Amino acid sequence: MKVTAKMIAKELGISTATVDRVLNNRNGVSEKTIRRVKDKAAELGYRPNAAAKYLATQKSMDVAFILPVIPCYFWDELEQEISNSAKLYEDFGLNVQIFRVDSIPKEIQINFIKDMLDKNIYDAYVISPHDADPYVEIINEGVRKGIPIFTLNNDVPNSNRISFVGTDYYSAGYLAAELIQSFTKELRNVVIIREDENTYQMTNKEKGFRDYFAKHKGQTNIQTIPVMSDHIQLSEEWKREMLFSCDAIYVANGVLSEMAEHIDNQYNKNNKIVIGHDMSEKIHHYLQSNVIKSVICQDPSSQARWTVQKVFEYVVLEDKKDQSDTIIKLEIVTKANAKYYINY
Repeated sequence: MKVTAKMIAKELGISTATVDRVLNNRNGVSEKTIRRVKDKAAELGYRPNAAAKYLATQKSMDVAFILPVIPCYFWDELEQEISNSAKLYEDFGLNVQIFRVDSIPKEIQINFIKDMLDKNIYDAYVISPHDADPYVEIINEGVRKGIPIFTLNNDVPNSNRISFVGTDYYSAGYLAAELIQSFTKELRNVVIIREDENTYQMTNKEKGFRDYFAKHKGQTNIQTIPVMSDHIQLSEEWKREMLFSCDAIYVANGVLSEMAEHIDNQYNKNNKIVIGHDMSEKIHHYLQSNVIKSVICQDPSSQARWTVQKVFEYVVLEDKKDQSDTIIKLEIVTKANAKYYINY
């Protein structure tokens, strides 16, 4: 049942007009009454009506989303869904602006965020940081200035950000190892392809991956090949030998399609088990041709929708009670169900 101002007023034995003034932050009510109304509203589970609140206050809020550029297929989908979701809230005072900023090297993204905070144009920010620790101070500085900052897809857990929407990267790495193990019991050599930086995401994915094999006490030899997201850099002899001799490859960063193309061209599949993340037309092609065995999708559309909703509730409705993180489920995609994850 929807809780109304009239119901709150009846519970407290005061006028509906007084409750309405409190709920819409208008003057003319004592501090004692304000506390009583807000406490009772929280007790009853009152949620403000977005349309009524906007009509009463005519208050609009401008929010900047700062997203990376690559991998394009992932961030393009997320950007599109942010735009679609934001349209649902436009009539209630939420205005969204999306910026795509290079995050490698991370200093480009950090300086862009700093510049935006210094200009103080937007009421709130949603950022997808390249790493965690290097962003702590800039987030905390923004929050100290009274600017709400949310994280999306990549988290900065040690900061004062409002909340995070994204996946659990440790679980993603653990699941990748479990998937590889499910395809064969004869695993001698496994290679992890990952960013050449020890970012929060890469560290947690690799830890989860290695922990799976450690827990199951196998004799699997796990080696890491560091690459950059915009250049897989496999010309070195030691990398080529490692890839040739391995039984399985886990691609933890955004170069899965490039790695699949390299394996297809250089090793003619060679019966390697290749696991990675997310979906694109090229990844779909290599799933169908059996170069890639499976991918773990992070559901960028759900990440976008949840983030826009949480930002709207916090900055427009001023509903700050529940700011818990929203962890998006990981989805296993194979050749059989890949068609449901690709938009041609």
